[in-house]
Amino acid sequence: MSRWGAPQLYGAWEVELTQLGQRGRLLLRQHPEFRESLRGEFSYGGQASIASGDVEGGEVNLDESRDGKSLHAFWSGHLVPGACGREIRGAWQQLAREGVPAAESSFILRRGAAPGGW
Repeated sequence: MSRWGAPQLYGAWEVELTQLGQRGRLLLRQHPEFRESLRGEFSYGGQASIASGDVEGGEVNLDESRDGKSLHAFWSGHLVPGACGREIRGAWQQLAREGVPAAESSFILRRGAAPGGW
């Protein structure tokens, strides 16, 4: 799994927040300022947000921001052994903010289908 770096995770992912029953999309690409890091966009639960993070030793960590300034949630997961980099499972933790309690859910990210199939 250590051979997996940010470039191997570029592209479209299907998002599933298991306990919340929410599904959506994540698009990852190279971070514009940090070559070895990830940048992308989440779209789930009727909201759009920005993703920034890293992958190291099979562990994927993403910060999610809804306004581009403050942290909304953390995504911390691992590449699933045997899934050839096509699935990541972990925990999503939304930060508490005024009027909204903290929330948690397990998540699954699955590689989106390639155009034209494999």
